[in-house]
Amino acid sequence: MSIRFAVPLIEPALDALGLDDPEGLQLFSADSLSALHHPLLNPDFPALLPSSVAPDFAKIRHVLGNQYPDDHAIQIVRRAGSGITVEVRRLGELAHAALPDGTEWTVIYVPPLPQASSFERFQETIAHLRAPEGCPWDRKQSHASLRPYLLEETYEVLDALDTGDMSDLREELGDLLLQIVLHAQIAVEAGEFSMADVIAAVNGKIIRRHPHVWGTVEVDDDQEVKVNWDRLKQAEEKNENRESRLDGVPKSLPALSQAYSYQERAARVRFDWDTIAPVIDKVGEEMEELLSAPDHTSREMEVGDLLFAVVNWARWLGVEPESALREANARFYRRFNYVERRAVAQNHPLDSMSLAEMDALWEAAKASGL
Repeated sequence: MSIRFAVPLIEPALDALGLDDPEGLQLFSADSLSALHHPLLNPDFPALLPSSVAPDFAKIRHVLGNQYPDDHAIQIVRRAGSGITVEVRRLGELAHAALPDGTEWTVIYVPPLPQASSFERFQETIAHLRAPEGCPWDRKQSHASLRPYLLEETYEVLDALDTGDMSDLREELGDLLLQIVLHAQIAVEAGEFSMADVIAAVNGKIIRRHPHVWGTVEVDDDQEVKVNWDRLKQAEEKNENRESRLDGVPKSLPALSQAYSYQERAARVRFDWDTIAPVIDKVGEEMEELLSAPDHTSREMEVGDLLFAVVNWARWLGVEPESALREANARFYRRFNYVERRAVAQNHPLDSMSLAEMDALWEAAKASGL
């Protein structure tokens, strides 16, 4: 729909809605919006979605549902002949809307969300914290001082993923986003880069590495997608003049994840076995070397080699070792805590139990599904 057509609809639509020049009003073609996957709308401000033809209400509801809840009240303004009608619907009901005969145009009114929810508003909040009239603690922070908080929040997101608590995950993702926006604001103030630069770079990277979505490349399955991704990523890394193919793996990654990433990168150039049998043999070989290590320094090195070999075995099995170990740790915590609680219930101090008694409780914990 052209703007030239849409503009004449604004005044009669606003009159019918009883709105007088609402602040920040957004105008976006309903037909264009129905072709998207996420609405290009700021949820802190109202929006008018005009359509000169019968809009695809089901598609519009699907796109808006990516940002607005199903119980969000919207209004449909219709003109047929000399009459204009306004119908109030919940967003979840929009898919069932229908146009009466003789409808000349339709405008969907989407009011703002009740609470500030836009990314831009959040950026303003963080910029305010860093402003002279903001918070002394936030103003004092730097990229370096925020590093431990970024790490902590990342692991809290992982904890939420491990527990499957979606409410907790929502909160922890917000805390992680806070760290990202803080770093971007510090960079803005130092003249280093802006959040727009961050988003433009990652958006461009995603589009560039998905030529089968935004280009002409054809793929048959997710494995071909991964091969193409790796090829494009390697080409980008060559342009960065890195000394090694392994240089793109963060040095601060947990050791299991770092080992896994190193092995994956080496395997891209076929520095890998052809079958899993020698991978398993290597684990046995490292175990023998550990058992025969003569001193602590040697044992420490052999333990590292054994863990590295086990990570490689996990890679061949399609298991991400960091996640597998986190899950094993969680199982150990649940089962050991069961042993502790049962010991209290039996009025039998844990430190006075025999290993056999504790092991019986441990087996009971396993049997209970912990």
